[in-house]
Amino acid sequence: MLPCGVRVTALFMAVLEAQAFTTDEIEARVAEVAPLRKQRLGRWDPEIPASAYATVAKGDVATGITAVPGSKARIAWGLSVLEAPIDRLFSAVNDDRNKPDYSKLSHVELLEGEFCAPRRLTFQYLPIPIISDRWWVIEQRINAEVHAASAGTVREMVWVKLEDGLPKLGAEARELVSGAVQAASNDGGWWLVRLDDEHTLMEFWALSDPGGSVPAGLATQFASGSIRETFTMMGDLARKGPSCAL
Repeated sequence: MLPCGVRVTALFMAVLEAQAFTTDEIEARVAEVAPLRKQRLGRWDPEIPASAYATVAKGDVATGITAVPGSKARIAWGLSVLEAPIDRLFSAVNDDRNKPDYSKLSHVELLEGEFCAPRRLTFQYLPIPIISDRWWVIEQRINAEVHAASAGTVREMVWVKLEDGLPKLGAEARELVSGAVQAASNDGGWWLVRLDDEHTLMEFWALSDPGGSVPAGLATQFASGSIRETFTMMGDLARKGPSCAL
């Protein structure tokens, strides 16, 4: 993982570059590709307010929380313009090999499929101070239809937590999770839109419930607050060079 100062500098440079796009330009691009959202794989499609595009046009990161009918958990979402080609950024968000170095996860293990494949099962472990660590097994999928329909200028990757991932774990993973709590839910996704050869509009969303004694609402607030760092680390990984090319 890069030192904190380096990550902050990288984000600052991305912010400066993002100011090259006006709100109208970003909104026009979003409207142009809006019909593709009907082909999204994600279970949820959080509504992004117009004010968010004004925020990212100024070079900042926009975040928000959206209620989910019938659920205590809420969707945390984020929007940002990063200075990196869409293919490098999409490779970064799919790069499970490097996730322990570019996220808060300490352990990532491929259970089914291949790294960066269109469909794969992955075990992920999140160490948490004070309270019990959390873990989950997710199914990750890449939206091939949106990729093809947009000639690669719009990309989507989503994940859904298996209801019970324990049967999928091997002996070493079972030992690792023996004192941890399996998260109650963890769904999310990335939606990337090419702005030009070197800039990408990135949309992130996550619906998570850590289970145990942690309220879902508190977890959502924490997730929303960490979205800025998530964008920074994905930008860092994209510039470094992900371990796969998509």
